Amino acid sequence: MKAAFMFAPDDLRVIETDTAVPGPGEVLLGVRAVAICASDIHIFENGHSSGTYPSGPLILGHEFSGDVAAIGPQVSGFAIGDRVACEPSWHCGICDMCRAGLTNLCRNVIFPSFPDNPGAMAEYIAVPASSLCKLPDNVSYQAGALTEPLGVALHAVRLAGLQEGQDVAVLGAGAIGVATLDCCKAFGAGRIYVAEPLPGRHAFPAELGAQVYASAGDLQKLFEGHDSHPSIVFEASGGPTAFAETMPLVRAGGTAIIIGIPEPDEQVFAAHVPRRKELTVQFSRRSRDTLDDCVSMVAEGKVHVADYPTRQFPLDRAPEAMQAAIAREGDMIRAIVTP
Repeated sequence: MKAAFMFAPDDLRVIETDTAVPGPGEVLLGVRAVAICASDIHIFENGHSSGTYPSGPLILGHEFSGDVAAIGPQVSGFAIGDRVACEPSWHCGICDMCRAGLTNLCRNVIFPSFPDNPGAMAEYIAVPASSLCKLPDNVSYQAGALTEPLGVALHAVRLAGLQEGQDVAVLGAGAIGVATLDCCKAFGAGRIYVAEPLPGRHAFPAELGAQVYASAGDLQKLFEGHDSHPSIVFEASGGPTAFAETMPLVRAGGTAIIIGIPEPDEQVFAAHVPRRKELTVQFSRRSRDTLDDCVSMVAEGKVHVADYPTRQFPLDRAPEAMQAAIAREGDMIRAIVTP
């Protein structure tokens, strides 16, 4: 099969490699769509993920969908040709976190594209059957791949305990930010504000009903002088100052949800702001038991994943897709490779 391997930082090559064989409890997927996530970009540019370096060339990509191409032993409920989406955080089911229901915090998690686990930017990938959800006929492969960032957003909105009519703000209008906005709408949020510095990313959140501003500072000016701050603010950019900018935007007694992976890792903020407001600051990691619900939300038209601004590239142009994802030009929020 062909696969896009990262050999070194800024060195992505599409080459031939052996096709995986599904083991017990696994199926082999023919990958139809794989979206490039910011964490893929981080590994590509820096050569590691959170200080973990691959021991050799690594296949990137963990937001994907495809067709069942082969079925391993001890698998039931799937047939060759089934269209499926995948939850890429494969938990063990036996550690203390899994037993407590915190499967996204599994101590033995296997995550495709995290060194040294091969990802999905390839013609085929072997995956646990337990990580799959069948796609209804009205859900495209592209939408199936984007149920992964949608799941991240859904998990964050659930953590926030969003109630109908509550005002919210979202910092960042990349795929995670837009998916968070989408989920907030589906949960019946009141006014929704979005801060996004890239002008090309303003139109689509506005189409979804958000009031869009260029920065968190502009939002803060909007709220100054009257108590109209949102009850919940979602930080979905990971920008260098975003963590510190989030808490002044939250209403007293409200909640800040940190979804983005902060860069740099050490963050500085004014402690008196969350202290005096008695804020809840909640970090969110990946997703937890969201895939089936996300697929249903897409199929029922409760979210607008099929309309997210994307660009598609064949596998042979995976290096070009990666550069497009890095450039963040225009309104595109995901580059999608279609093996």
